[in-house]
Amino acid sequence: MHVLDLLGGLSGLTGTIGEFYSSHIPLSVGKHPKDNHLPVVVWHGMGDYYNSESISSVNETLHKYIPNLEFYSIRVKEDSRQDQEAGIVGDCMTQIQQVCEQLADKEELKQGFNAIGFSQGGLFLRAAKEICDLPIHNLITFGSPHNGFDDLPRCDNWLCKRRNELLKGHLYDPRVQNSMVQAQYYRDVHNFDDYITGSNFLKFVNNEFIKNNEYADNLIKLNRLVLVMFLKDHTLVPKESAWYFDTDPETNQPIPFNLTMAYKQNLVGLKTLDMENKLDFITIDGEHMQLTEEDLRKIALSYL
Repeated sequence: MHVLDLLGGLSGLTGTIGEFYSSHIPLSVGKHPKDNHLPVVVWHGMGDYYNSESISSVNETLHKYIPNLEFYSIRVKEDSRQDQEAGIVGDCMTQIQQVCEQLADKEELKQGFNAIGFSQGGLFLRAAKEICDLPIHNLITFGSPHNGFDDLPRCDNWLCKRRNELLKGHLYDPRVQNSMVQAQYYRDVHNFDDYITGSNFLKFVNNEFIKNNEYADNLIKLNRLVLVMFLKDHTLVPKESAWYFDTDPETNQPIPFNLTMAYKQNLVGLKTLDMENKLDFITIDGEHMQLTEEDLRKIALSYL
């Protein structure tokens, strides 16, 4: 199967923000006088790009409630089209290292910042905190596949289901793992050995392969990890991955995060964060990335 066919099949995993539309405004660290709010850094989702209308609207909304907030939108490429493509085609580890360097070069961020990740951007920000120990204070993730996805967006007819099975059968192909971003956080709970053998990214940042204690040590430095799940999410399967739940391969039922091996073994520091009351679980009653201004207002006033 050609990689382009796989890209088409994974297009349903898009993570653009569905209910924000506004005029295009610059997205960079602001020049307003500083107040007691840390800067905020945002990483967009699949199919989006750093200076899109939806990200511009997030910037505009945050400034509506926190006027002097410094805002920076992460970009893998300066060109908008290339940045959008980089959210689909590329190597996750390479991109995260690049972003770590990008943020480390910004003097305005060296004293710390809050971070918001939309869809896969939340997973990547969490990985960046683990790998590079970025000075993130509060990390807020919306519908992010922290425990990967184990199925494509579900469909009812036989042909679609058969197509999905064929697509999933190629996601651990080395050529796909080396080039397709979404494949790199595919976590097949029904064929876990294949995941451990084939994954180029998620098994490392989730400490499921060779444990790197620094990852957990870095993540527990967060002041707050805020995990937002969309209750009607049919894009991220299972939707509970946004709360770092696992899936029971026998029953296909979600396993609460505090009953998972990741929690029990404290692989990335979840148990420590929980014991220190640094974890918040939030729900939004909508589809994937369908958040309203009111949703964002509550987050802004609580965590930024």
